Amino acid sequence: MAAALIEREGKVLLAKRLEGDERGGLWEFPGGAVEEGEGLRECLARELREELGVEAEIGEEVASLSHDYGDVEVELHLLRARIRRGEPRPLGCAGVRWVTFAEATGLPLAPADRRLLGLLGGAGR
Repeated sequence: MAAALIEREGKVLLAKRLEGDERGGLWEFPGGAVEEGEGLRECLARELREELGVEAEIGEEVASLSHDYGDVEVELHLLRARIRRGEPRPLGCAGVRWVTFAEATGLPLAPADRRLLGLLGGAGR
């Protein structure tokens, strides 16, 4: 799994999972599953186009972790990304929101994403 850390004016972009999906209704760093033959950066650029309608420049990995949800174990890689074209809109998710790290800690986050937020320093940023 690849996820994007997109920051703007002291805020980070989060996406809300669709209600019918696994962990539906929870907030997460935008991204998704790596397809066969795809690298992390390619995956993330594709997911950001499909889910948010933006073209993004994908940078370095800033954190990664393994998380066992019980029904599936995921290896989640958080990469820095910068939007080059477009404004994020919910095409493949239920919503998008720019929040401070402090605000993010108060949202219902997917557990793996909450752990990533903690690795980034959470509200201490």
